[in-house]
Amino acid sequence: MKRNVLSFTVLLICIQGFSQLNRIVFDEKKNAEILFGEFTIDFIATSEYNEWFAPEYNSYQVKKEVFTPDLRVAFDSIYIFAASWCSDTRRELPRFCKIIDEIDIFDETKLRFIAVDSNKKTDILETEDFYLQFVPTFIFYFHGEELCRIVEEPRESLEEDMVDLLKRIQ
Repeated sequence: MKRNVLSFTVLLICIQGFSQLNRIVFDEKKNAEILFGEFTIDFIATSEYNEWFAPEYNSYQVKKEVFTPDLRVAFDSIYIFAASWCSDTRRELPRFCKIIDEIDIFDETKLRFIAVDSNKKTDILETEDFYLQFVPTFIFYFHGEELCRIVEEPRESLEEDMVDLLKRIQ
């Protein structure tokens, strides 16, 4: 019995090590510590990354008027690939989070935040499967299939681009 408990404990520790949230690693190409793997916005807002997150989040004015009452959210999930070293991420991620916070039509449990290194890789999934070229990349899924994405920066605004995507599937 002790052997089974020990084996289970070791297995649990290994699983937790691979699925650890909010990891900071050293990126040799950037010669800096970066956020890597899956992360939470709570971590961003309470860590050194808040230096760039909070000012953009606090100053951004959400265009609430573009979200009409008849608009139904049909996204199964949204994957957000970001990089703590990227200026576009530092601009768009706080804006996206503020939209999610102020427009109460998105289920936050359907969001997955993934930080990549300077090679646009992570160890929690195969980023090649997502065809990442630039960050941030917001990938919207509908019925388990990729519906579309917003890459690096929106065409109009994050709100208008998201509403445009929603209107296409309604």
